[in-house]
Amino acid sequence: MYRVTIVAGPNRGSSFMIREGENSIGRQTGNAIVLQSARVSKRHCVLLVSGNEVTVQDEGSSNGTFVNGALTKKKTIRPGDRVSVGEYILEIDVPAAKKPKAPPPAQGFGRGVAIPGSAPAAHRNHFPPVGGMAGMGGHQSAPAAPIVPTDLKGKLAWFLEQRLMPFFYGLNLKYEWSFLVVGFFMAFIVANLLVSVHPLIESGREAVVKEAATRARFIAKLIAERNSPFLASRAESKLDIDPVIEKSDGVQLAVLVDMDSKVLAPRRANNFLTSGPEAVLAVQARDRFERNGSAVVKALDSESVTAIEPVLLYDSTAGRNVTVAMAIVTVDTSLATPDIGEMGVVYSKTLILTGLLGALIIFALYRTTLRPFQVLTDDMDKVLKGDLVRITREHKFSELNSLWDLIDSTLQRVPKGSATGQLSADSGPSIDEISMPVQMIGNLQKQPIVVCDSNRIVVYLNQSFEDVSGIRSDSAIGQTLSSQGREQSFIALVDDLLDRASSVGTAVDDYEFSGVAYKLHAASFGSGAGGARGYVVAAERQEG
Repeated sequence: MYRVTIVAGPNRGSSFMIREGENSIGRQTGNAIVLQSARVSKRHCVLLVSGNEVTVQDEGSSNGTFVNGALTKKKTIRPGDRVSVGEYILEIDVPAAKKPKAPPPAQGFGRGVAIPGSAPAAHRNHFPPVGGMAGMGGHQSAPAAPIVPTDLKGKLAWFLEQRLMPFFYGLNLKYEWSFLVVGFFMAFIVANLLVSVHPLIESGREAVVKEAATRARFIAKLIAERNSPFLASRAESKLDIDPVIEKSDGVQLAVLVDMDSKVLAPRRANNFLTSGPEAVLAVQARDRFERNGSAVVKALDSESVTAIEPVLLYDSTAGRNVTVAMAIVTVDTSLATPDIGEMGVVYSKTLILTGLLGALIIFALYRTTLRPFQVLTDDMDKVLKGDLVRITREHKFSELNSLWDLIDSTLQRVPKGSATGQLSADSGPSIDEISMPVQMIGNLQKQPIVVCDSNRIVVYLNQSFEDVSGIRSDSAIGQTLSSQGREQSFIALVDDLLDRASSVGTAVDDYEFSGVAYKLHAASFGSGAGGARGYVVAAERQEG
């Protein structure tokens, strides 16, 4: 449940609870929040509540909808953000849950009532909070569990911030930021090697094994085709293996065996293939061939691949081709696979190249991050010496915007010095010291008043001026008064009024806020060689 509070404008302090779904805001009856003003459209905007997310959407209003001072059509807002609708300024927040009141202790005639079987009186009311009993009997309730977003993106961001980032924040409390950046990048390089280079090497090995399997089967087919005619003519004495095949690089075994694993070629002392992984695979292949299966190719281990090709002859009795022998070839894959040393060289080269590139990226990132702070330091020195009016914002670094705003606003309140570092002769008291009496009068008399410095930067804007103009003090202080106007007529009027006040000391002009006529009075003070030290603008309501 969210709450909308009017923090500036008519009915300041009024609150409204908004529900899940669409909550319309406008001047017409029937809206969830009705704001009576000519500057508020009949249906000005809507607040869309979806779980833990609130979105403000302008409904084509005449004067626009502003979020934290910026005109917007649709924007997701968070608790604490302020929405400007006409002269009303609304703040969105989550109301704090009311804590249950602790019941009074059971009382007898001036003494606590002893319950049979209960703890001694000295320890009653001192139980630790358990489950739903937390907060009862004067105990402190357990801290409320953090609200977890419901959407996937929000859950991921919440998990990273609440579970992962505290570890890195803790590291930054112990080690320099630059050291952490280098450490994180080195960890990234090592992880990158593991997840990229190693799979590439494995993929290369798989390609080598596949090529070796193709080669083994090709040789086995050559042996089968070479000896098939001799088996058909029963000329077993002519069965042989080409010596070129036997002596080829990587060929560990090349034999021709019958269906009982008797070696037919090349002839050797042990005429049966009875041991080794090839013998086991030959038995499996024989069973496969008896079922009219095709050739068998299998990697026996990490360094060898075996292919078994059947020798088929036509059997007139069976009326089909039958397998009468098997050509078995084993090829060594280690000759084409990089060993540990070669893999180490690949990893080393990759590590060196990635490290050099990483060092260049870290240096560029480090210097790019530090540059805005160096410029900020130089600008602060120049502003304090009077060489600059405001700090510059040349670098795009949105995370530092709030810091720049704070520093810039603070510097406007500091007396400026000369290039030698000493206060100039006509510096006198600061603008804050000069505006103190004006602030006191404005607060006591409820007179709408604004105080600006020599650069027309707002240094004080009281609540009465907020209610009249709709300009918020928290966003206006530190900015020029004319920049806070939403209408071009107000901007032109302020510039002209302050120009005349700077020349002749005072100036008066008429202006309407929300259809109500006011007379704006402007006066300059502390005029010297460098111009006015500041300005006071007061609004006087015209009766009738």
